[in-house]
Amino acid sequence: MKPNILRNTPLKEHFDSNDYKGGIQNWAFDQTSDGILYIANNEGLLEFDGREWNKYEVPLSTRLRALKVDSQDRIFVGGQGQIGYFTKTKNDLVFTSLLKYLPKNKQDIAETWKILELNGKIIFNTESELFVFENNNLKALTLPGYMRYAFNIENKVFAQFYGKGLYEFINNEFIPIKGTEIGYDIIAILPTNKGYYCLTREGEMKLLDNKGYTPIDLKVNLGTVNAAIKLTSGEYVIGTQSNGIFIFNSNLTLKNHLTKKEGLSDRTVKSLYEDAFHNLWVGLNNGIDYLKINLPFSLINEEVGIEGTGYAAIRYDNEIYLGTNTGVFIQKKEKNNLDGYPFTIITGSEGQVYHFSKVENKLILNHDRGAFELNGKNLTQVQDIGSWKFMNTKIPNLVVGGDYRGISIFNKNNDNWSIVQRVEKLEEQSSRIMEFENDSTLWMTHVSKGAFRIEFNLNLTTQKNIQKFGKKDGLPSNIMIDVYSLNNNLVFTTEKGIYDFNLNTHTFSPNLHFKKWLGNEYVSTMVSNENNAIYYIQNKKFGNLIQKSFGTFENKTNIFKHINKFISDDLANITILDENNVLIGAKEGFIDYTPNKKPFINENFHVLLRKVETQTSIDSINTYNPTYIDQIEITEKHSIKFHYAAPYFDGFEDLKYSYRLVPLDEQWSKWSSLGEKEFTHLPFGKYTLEIKAKNIYEIESNVSTFSFEVLTPWYFTNWAKMSYLILAIIFLFLIPIIQQKKYRKEKSIIYKNKDEEIKIKDKEINKLENEKLKTEINLKNDQLTTITMHLVKNNDFIQDVQNKIISSLDQTDSKKELKKIIKTIDSELSNNDSWDQFAYHFDQVHGNYLKKLSENNIKLSPREIKLAAFLRMNMSSKEISKMLNITSRGVELARYRLRKKLKLKRAQNLVEYLIDLDNS
Repeated sequence: MKPNILRNTPLKEHFDSNDYKGGIQNWAFDQTSDGILYIANNEGLLEFDGREWNKYEVPLSTRLRALKVDSQDRIFVGGQGQIGYFTKTKNDLVFTSLLKYLPKNKQDIAETWKILELNGKIIFNTESELFVFENNNLKALTLPGYMRYAFNIENKVFAQFYGKGLYEFINNEFIPIKGTEIGYDIIAILPTNKGYYCLTREGEMKLLDNKGYTPIDLKVNLGTVNAAIKLTSGEYVIGTQSNGIFIFNSNLTLKNHLTKKEGLSDRTVKSLYEDAFHNLWVGLNNGIDYLKINLPFSLINEEVGIEGTGYAAIRYDNEIYLGTNTGVFIQKKEKNNLDGYPFTIITGSEGQVYHFSKVENKLILNHDRGAFELNGKNLTQVQDIGSWKFMNTKIPNLVVGGDYRGISIFNKNNDNWSIVQRVEKLEEQSSRIMEFENDSTLWMTHVSKGAFRIEFNLNLTTQKNIQKFGKKDGLPSNIMIDVYSLNNNLVFTTEKGIYDFNLNTHTFSPNLHFKKWLGNEYVSTMVSNENNAIYYIQNKKFGNLIQKSFGTFENKTNIFKHINKFISDDLANITILDENNVLIGAKEGFIDYTPNKKPFINENFHVLLRKVETQTSIDSINTYNPTYIDQIEITEKHSIKFHYAAPYFDGFEDLKYSYRLVPLDEQWSKWSSLGEKEFTHLPFGKYTLEIKAKNIYEIESNVSTFSFEVLTPWYFTNWAKMSYLILAIIFLFLIPIIQQKKYRKEKSIIYKNKDEEIKIKDKEINKLENEKLKTEINLKNDQLTTITMHLVKNNDFIQDVQNKIISSLDQTDSKKELKKIIKTIDSELSNNDSWDQFAYHFDQVHGNYLKKLSENNIKLSPREIKLAAFLRMNMSSKEISKMLNITSRGVELARYRLRKKLKLKRAQNLVEYLIDLDNS
């Protein structure tokens, strides 16, 4: 390799056995006409549609090694102990074995190495036989010797026979090719305009023409070769047992070498396949790699020796220097160096690199530790403070440098650098972004403090003026301002888009030209080339403005979606090395963009309805292949789920889908990466599902459709409606008859009900009369009780008077008279048994309550019985004290004694107990 050719690795997607749920080894690839990829795997047939992997086992086969899709989209497979083919059916792929077409003595197939198609015939290359399948007939060909491998090259079949050389299969006969007798296995035959390149297992290449073999020196040691193919581009790819893959240009110069940890996931390659997008599928000993070799992008990262995040790059003196946060790397010069890494770090450059500056015919490394002159792999320190950038001036040997503390002007005297001036009034502002407006005016922008315009005299020896610009001068803010020179025109990027500086008014205004193409969002970096093409990074996305005519650009962004996920968001940088290499700072190393490489974009873009599933809450899932059924009928109790995919492998990870269900949906759904949709509880009717996809290039596929019907429930069918009509007619006919019969019955019921009502009313009258009599009796009893209570009270009053008279006997002389009065009162009291009357009426009202109390096996005194009666009447302690002629304290004491005699617990209420006794 020439040292100025960048060593890199293609973009890659890796699939391991956990992704595709199969064995680790993959032996062959092919695609059906709809783009689905099929792979011969150790554990069966793998299927990939760009979204999902499926695996199909092959009966009586331990592993598959061969695979071929024919013109009818039958998937022929062969392996240990089995040959046959898969076909797509209504429900799934179905396997048909072809062993039954062979005689018993030929059915024991040890290995199937290849499967070829020739003019509609399928040829199975087994361990030592060639079987031809045609018109449902399988037969063994007569061979001129012990055969190893067969090849179909440009619709010609070649076979190698041990000790005999190569033969061509013509008119069902093997014709020997002179001069091809070699003792090595031929692994691949590749077409060329000179004849055929034949690769042996030992890694030798020979040119086969009408003179026989001619050895070719590839100038590399391939090692053991397992597979080789010619790409559509004319390049050749060779897969080896332990050295990964080698990619050669059409003239057989080595273009790239990929192996484990250097662009490939494994060093052992079992198979190679170029798909419909001109990308490369690599079957590995452990998994599958998908190399996006069609794209104009590659990666320069740790797999080729570049460690860390990419910050700076430059081509200088036929060397390419790459700077990362770990140091400066230079590509090794050793030609065809396949051992170790092609890049090596320059000793002494370790640490954060910011920029490479070409000034005064010297290369300056701007580094966290200062500025260094870089001569080959040698470093000489120029400045010991963190350096951002050096710039030439119009004055010979005078250089401007931006650093952590501001701006310095350096003088170069022979090979010695010295600072002759520091820009004043920058207040030690870190000066990373600088551009000259003219020979004596310099702009510096700061990430958070605005833009500074510095004017010098013509000799740059004296600083004349410094002016600070910000929001007050027309900029949207004082932060995120950068200045760039695009083809000698200054533009200022801000958080609200790109602005211009007006020299007359010293104010800023939006750049309408860029606003049209880039809008009002922040652009983190911009560069331009000599063709006025502008490369930029906006919102962590790369773009390319290509000038079509004066003032007219094409904004190219879609293809860069392949690399946006790799771009670094720290000090974004773009370096144009040459017309074939634009380097973009990546999170790991760099992205190498080749503008002159025009990728093939496959326009055969369609979306496939892969599977339809129906299910009710109690049924198992029913699965259908919609390609082979016209319509599905379900009930309103069913759910229906659609699985769809677009086998567009170029950027398959960014595919989006949209759908609508006609006639329910008028608008399409939002774009989503989800490739399935389920519908439940749909009302009955006919539906059509429309699906479309959008690829990474914003191209929409054709719309795929599938119709299905939610069946009308039985109670809404035509038969049901007819039944409803007949029933209505019968009902209308029977109404008069039913009404007449009903009238008679109702009349009889009315008479019967009237008799019942009369009887009920008589009973109610009797009941009311009895209740009236009972009420009157109760009322009278209540009145008697009240009267008796008054009598008791009067007796108590008289007793009180009596007591008072007795107490006054000793104080008067009228003892005789008073005694007479007392005698009369005693006589009255003795004749008026008021308590007995009270007790009688009380028991009448309360159901012999006092009798129940007396019969309670508890001996109560008359006073306690009275207390119980008064408590039952819910009288207060004050009222009871008057009745019993005792104090309130006496009442409480009497209540306490009564509780003890009634043997009540502490928690029991005395009044509630007496009331409950009344209700018992």
